[in-house]
Amino acid sequence: KPGRMKIMIQRAPTTMMILIMIIMILSSSSLPSFFVSGSSVSVWETLLDESSLLKQLPSLNTQGGTPPNNLPATVTINTKQYQEIYGFGGTLTESSAINMIKIKNINAGLYHEVLNQLFNSSYGAGFTMVRIPVGSCDFSIQPWFSYDNVTYDELFKDWAWQRDAQYILPVLKDILSVNRDIKIVLSPWSPPIWMKTSNDWGSGTLRSDMFDDYAYYLQITIQKYNGLGIDIYAITPQNEPLNEPAGYPAMRFSAQDEASFVKSLGPKLKSNNIATKIIVFDHNWQWPEYPTTVLSDATASSFIAGSAFHCYGGQVQAQSQVYNAYPDKEIWFTECSGTGPSNFNGNIPWNTNNLYIGSINNWSRTVLHWNFVLDWNNGPYSGTCTNCRGIVTVQNGYNSVSYNEEFYGMAMFSKFLKYPAHRLDCSLQGGWGCMSTLCFSNGDGSTVVVVANFCQTPQVTAVQKNGQYVSLNVGVGLTSFVWPSA
Repeated sequence: KPGRMKIMIQRAPTTMMILIMIIMILSSSSLPSFFVSGSSVSVWETLLDESSLLKQLPSLNTQGGTPPNNLPATVTINTKQYQEIYGFGGTLTESSAINMIKIKNINAGLYHEVLNQLFNSSYGAGFTMVRIPVGSCDFSIQPWFSYDNVTYDELFKDWAWQRDAQYILPVLKDILSVNRDIKIVLSPWSPPIWMKTSNDWGSGTLRSDMFDDYAYYLQITIQKYNGLGIDIYAITPQNEPLNEPAGYPAMRFSAQDEASFVKSLGPKLKSNNIATKIIVFDHNWQWPEYPTTVLSDATASSFIAGSAFHCYGGQVQAQSQVYNAYPDKEIWFTECSGTGPSNFNGNIPWNTNNLYIGSINNWSRTVLHWNFVLDWNNGPYSGTCTNCRGIVTVQNGYNSVSYNEEFYGMAMFSKFLKYPAHRLDCSLQGGWGCMSTLCFSNGDGSTVVVVANFCQTPQVTAVQKNGQYVSLNVGVGLTSFVWPSA
């Protein structure tokens, strides 16, 4: 009909113009936020009731604009970067290595499963820090040993690595086959006893005429590892230098003596082109005056990369106290053992508030728990801690293992860390005083936000970045958001 045909002809230009406008908008390089296709943010969780452990949730698509202002919690990611984060991990004690070797001999499949759960980020936690005792510690079998027990063998011609060659070295090589990005830190509990004033494993200090010899001993230790193709990223001159327990290998080492010793060790490493970092102190938060005393010695300080802390006394804020006094020096956190039966509900909040988030927000670059793998009796041990809990517990018979709260707690951070990672400035609005957060950027351009919700109930939480946000009703526990590179 003529009238109908006229209407259709009149509408055609209007329809065509709309189509043209849509094409122009979609092809524009600067789209309004409501036209942007949302990025996909991956989400993982570990809940305190253990109903969800390192579990991936459905991904979230970002929305443009700002989140509603009435949400219980909002995390805002900012661009300012702070310290580099080297990673999370634990200590490969002789006890841990013995347990791993026993698992391997009985069930090789389980052995490789444990290795991948611990050190492969695609499969499990992706830990990147491994601490190794130099000689015996309280989680070694007896008799205790050093690498040279021959009195006054000051050239170390009788170097004895048999114990490490039997246990620690085979496991370490397997760890490195899983993850080549591992950073290794060495820590001695005691020098050879003939170097000590007591001639005893659990007491005494370093003889004044042995400072140079002991420095040479540690230099050779590093070079022996290097000769096996194993890089040593850092070394601490003495584990827990204010601890003299008598019941296991240890040595008292005053701050003044440690500073003097570094002035022997540092030049030896430098003259031999050894890039291993020297990290001093390696003891509890309660004595921040120890590292500041060592660092106040200008000559010693020139060879020192930073200070390391343990959790067995004091408060985590001591790390910031030392950092503020010496902001050019690194802060590390290198030991905290779980004790007693597993308790997710009690231990993950404390560990998160003090270690995973608390320590890094107080400038730490590392977070390490204690033994990687202990048996069902919390051993084998030769010291006084009869209830220290491993990151992993191997069950009687060495045919099964359980992954403890230290594993799942650290994994919620370490699994998503890609070198080089840096702590990011981020703010938490709301949270009822029972929530906290840590944000870090990765070398691949991604951004990670870990939200800790230790309130009594799930909390709707938004995470926003650059005009985009996601929101989720986060459960009681830890939730990790991985924002892809821009």
